[in-house]
Amino acid sequence: MKSRRAAVVLAVLVVVLTSGCVAVAPPTNEPEPESLFESTFVHSDDLEDVSGKVTVTVNGSNGTSTETLRVAERPYVDYRDEVLESTTPGRVGDQYVSNASATWWYYPQSEMAQRFEPNESFDNDAVRADRAEQAADYSQWYDLEYEGTEEIADREAHVLDVEAKEEAVERGISVLVGDTEYVYAVETVEAPDDLTIVEQQLWIDSEYDYPLKERLVYEGPNGERHELVHEFETVSFNEGLDDETFAFEPPEDAVVQELPSE
Repeated sequence: MKSRRAAVVLAVLVVVLTSGCVAVAPPTNEPEPESLFESTFVHSDDLEDVSGKVTVTVNGSNGTSTETLRVAERPYVDYRDEVLESTTPGRVGDQYVSNASATWWYYPQSEMAQRFEPNESFDNDAVRADRAEQAADYSQWYDLEYEGTEEIADREAHVLDVEAKEEAVERGISVLVGDTEYVYAVETVEAPDDLTIVEQQLWIDSEYDYPLKERLVYEGPNGERHELVHEFETVSFNEGLDDETFAFEPPEDAVVQELPSE
């Protein structure tokens, strides 16, 4: 596993043909499903940064795996997470750090770090625009249904049900909000290329249009299913995270592997 439009107010006019009277129904604050879907890619303009603890649960052929991560993000380029707890051996302490000029993976148990540097630095506005286009492209392939609100991490969240249309399944289109590789990283098996999301639910913060929880069910080429639930247990917004949060310097004894840019 991204202003997203503020909640759209729907004014529904109900014409009642009784005794020649016309009645007007009161407006509702229920957001449009399409706008909620877009907000998983592009968030509110008021959002500056996000930090907190996330629990990731994976149910699959190897049983259930769970991890707790400390995460920090400044949309849309700066991101950092660290594995605090894990049922998978060797994962505690693993870090992922990304900013405009470099991306790092650090594995303290093996004393190894990997670094990727793009040919050109990532531009925040360009990434945001790409995500907006991606949201528009994907939305046409899904039936979206608003399911009301629930409380996640002590915050109100809109619940959105996402179901792939038949033609989307036939073309192999998948929502890219979640990270399919993560499912298999936790299960320590290689991820196949042809995964299809068959079920998805999103819980989106009502103030900042940011996904606080996501449930995904992936189906593999042989019909096997894996469920991923990614949920904030605690979350803070606009805490003033600085550049240092998204910088990384590997320990002196770490072996650094440079990853090719092409």
